[in-house]
Amino acid sequence: MLEFKNDMVEAAAEQLSLDLACLPADFLKEENTVVFSSLISGRRCFKEQNDFFHVACFGNGAVASVSKEIYPFAKALMEKLEGVRIFDAQGIYLINKELEKYGKAITGFNEYYLPKTPYPRMPERCFKLEIYEGEEISKLYGDAERFTNALLFKNSGKRRDVLAVGAKNGEKLIGLAGASNDSERFWQIGVDVDKDFRRKGVASSLVNVITHEILMRGAIPYYGTWWSNIASRNTAIGCSYYPAWVEMSAEDIH
Repeated sequence: MLEFKNDMVEAAAEQLSLDLACLPADFLKEENTVVFSSLISGRRCFKEQNDFFHVACFGNGAVASVSKEIYPFAKALMEKLEGVRIFDAQGIYLINKELEKYGKAITGFNEYYLPKTPYPRMPERCFKLEIYEGEEISKLYGDAERFTNALLFKNSGKRRDVLAVGAKNGEKLIGLAGASNDSERFWQIGVDVDKDFRRKGVASSLVNVITHEILMRGAIPYYGTWWSNIASRNTAIGCSYYPAWVEMSAEDIH
């Protein structure tokens, strides 16, 4: 019988079961699962409407949470292809061809990482690190152009910036990592480094420190990136994170 890799992966499956309106055990099945999308309390608060087409996979069978309009297509596709094949070029072509009828397309291919446990501490670097919480985080919003990927730049609402760690060279902010409360239990990490200070270990130190800070607050840190962002993927792996699951979703074509 298949089991989850560890307690943190099991917790991630529990979170995604709320997001996709399925059962955690669905992610362990060898066959794919298709369910009707629904807004369930406790889901990650990315949007306020039901998913039209949203698929996630932990490496076994994939789970698709879809609207009633596209359910027959999704059911037939998920019976035809293996879970991991849903995410390859053939699967995406077939999905987008169908989504086009509804003015939609797959807009996100995201790979998500979880930290290894116990999570190690990296040696301290020569730059200074500062921690920001609550209203203090808004002090960083003036640097939005330099650190686009680090924060939501939003300190109110359900999903907002709840924690940040800044790296300074003297008084100059050279790197920033932030965490958003995607759900009560799961906080997503973003990181960005000033172009003049990249490849010097700044990103790794920031991710390492903010990971420990999130864990100390009783939440689970996770790290998301696009498949094509090799530098970001390498940062995650270098910071003792490992790939745990993949997701893709459809949005309106603009």
